[in-house]
Amino acid sequence: MSRPAPESSCGTMMEIALLLVITSAVILTSLPIFQAQPHFASRTLSSSSSSSSSSSSPSGSHRSQLLVSRDVTFSPNRLDELGSRGQWLLRHIAMMTHTCRVGDMASMRRKLLRKSDVTCNDGSYAGYYIRRSRGSNKWIVFLEGGWYCFDEVSCSERSRVMPKFMGSRSWERYRSGSGILSWDPEENPYYFHANIVYIPYCSSDSWTGTRNSTASMKFAFMGSLILDEVFNELLKRGMRRAKTVLIAGSSAGATGVLVNIDRIAGLIHARKPGVDVRGLVDSGWFLDMEPFKEKPCRDAFTCSPIAGIQRGVQVWNPRLPKECVDAHPQEIWRCYFGRRVFPSIKTPVYIIQNLYDAAQVQVSNVLEERHTWPRGDLSSDQWRYLLDLGQQVKDTLSNVSAVFAPGCVSHEILNKPEWHNVRIEGTSLAESIYCWETRHNSLSSCQQPSHLIDLCPWPHCNCSCPKCRWETLNKVSRYFLRSLATVMGIDPAKMNNVNLCGY
Repeated sequence: MSRPAPESSCGTMMEIALLLVITSAVILTSLPIFQAQPHFASRTLSSSSSSSSSSSSPSGSHRSQLLVSRDVTFSPNRLDELGSRGQWLLRHIAMMTHTCRVGDMASMRRKLLRKSDVTCNDGSYAGYYIRRSRGSNKWIVFLEGGWYCFDEVSCSERSRVMPKFMGSRSWERYRSGSGILSWDPEENPYYFHANIVYIPYCSSDSWTGTRNSTASMKFAFMGSLILDEVFNELLKRGMRRAKTVLIAGSSAGATGVLVNIDRIAGLIHARKPGVDVRGLVDSGWFLDMEPFKEKPCRDAFTCSPIAGIQRGVQVWNPRLPKECVDAHPQEIWRCYFGRRVFPSIKTPVYIIQNLYDAAQVQVSNVLEERHTWPRGDLSSDQWRYLLDLGQQVKDTLSNVSAVFAPGCVSHEILNKPEWHNVRIEGTSLAESIYCWETRHNSLSSCQQPSHLIDLCPWPHCNCSCPKCRWETLNKVSRYFLRSLATVMGIDPAKMNNVNLCGY
């Protein structure tokens, strides 16, 4: 993406905002709503100016609870002590600077690891994108996902059709973020002000490899080593002043979080003891269950999760958590699966997983038996497999203390613009993560739960799920729900007036 151009009025508006800040600093910092400590940012939005899905905060207020500066911390509970003029000033500073998007601050800038021998698959420089928020002591580091490859044939094909996942030569100089990485306080109400780091995925090994290229294998697999290099550089670039570091990832990036989080936390704590390091694992809780139907295993898209990872560990020279490897010495590939590696993880992690994850459904080959899809004409065996998948996900997450598992047929939530729309029991993912992350803070008044698993009984039964091809099933043959009822042991007549979601 090209570097975003500021709006024509942005310079003037920024000058006005800065002037307001300077001339008001003495007045504002003398008021009791400010306490000495760290990030000046405001999201004081009225209910009329923000949507219900994005403005809802854990306290039920339309004001964000997190407004902090390098010099002061803002306490919204004492906002009334500012008076109407002070409230007006604070709100308009935030609105003016957000409208401008502050030029470079809205985008992340590429940094390549030019001095390192650690590379992408094709030998090009690995790297990361960063957007600094110099008043904030909170960091989010996001690991990109994107399947994997495991031999010369699958990696050569991946290089042909998905080159950005094999090397950095096609990476743009700037990129924007969405979801929890967004600069927009309406899209990302609790973390828009954080320092954001995005690590592109160019190692094709679920962030576990330590292998250089050789004569017999021209591709390198160095995902685990790339993370070491990036975090070592970030610690030199300001992360040592962090109070909170959230290490997040989606899909293969989520697997990367699971298998690397404890080691990275140790690396950070060696430089800065006391930093609160946590993991956000989005759509990486894959199950090591047999597929509905076997296919020839040629690449990540045709292999079952078990078969693909079994081939990968023979090539990637993976670095995996020792406690998990010791528990599965003859089957170390199991440590790529959430329920197997989770017991060995010491760092707090929050698991985000659709009960009917679209990637797991795809590689299980459960929806390809009949050519009538997506009319809803599924066999009883297909239905039983899908329902069993959802139940197994529920069962394996039941003892996870921090989890958000909607009954959706979808893949990845955390980095999507609509990430705060999906709700379970009235609580959004954004609200739940924020409360989980801040609940240990004595100033937090969060009440939202952090263990949320949908109880509705079939795929896509939650009406807040992202739209997908399952949506068409509400408008077609009632055979869909009648056949589902038969499999579930429900009287089909009771399904006549039932919709797919909101049952």
